[in-house]
Amino acid sequence: MKTFSLKIATPDGLKFDGAAVSFLCRTAYGDVEILAGHTDFIAPVKPGTVVLKTETETRAAAAAGGLLSVKKGEVTFVPTTFEYADEIDLERAKAAKEKAEAAMKNATDARELDLAQAKLSRALSRISAAGK
Repeated sequence: MKTFSLKIATPDGLKFDGAAVSFLCRTAYGDVEILAGHTDFIAPVKPGTVVLKTETETRAAAAAGGLLSVKKGEVTFVPTTFEYADEIDLERAKAAKEKAEAAMKNATDARELDLAQAKLSRALSRISAAGK
């Protein structure tokens, strides 16, 4: 299997730095899978499930915000938030979903609604990643 260099860096630190076989994430342009030899590319990251495959394992994670960049075979993923599926507290994520849904119903202006929708999106991506 062909591999490429992948670095995942968050405000909390480096989450991955090594060789990957494939990397799938949600961008503003839709879901994108990066394989060895991918053309240069840059895109903003949307909340969703990330799937990282190496030669020895496959790991899912929840990620949101940030940027994905492919330049000369080097892939850099810089999300605002990133949690591997096995690190997600599913009950906490479900509680956050319920809280966000309630906040959406009770929003009194566009700003409150936007914030509640963002929180709901993050909670749903965490729940989805935890189920993979």
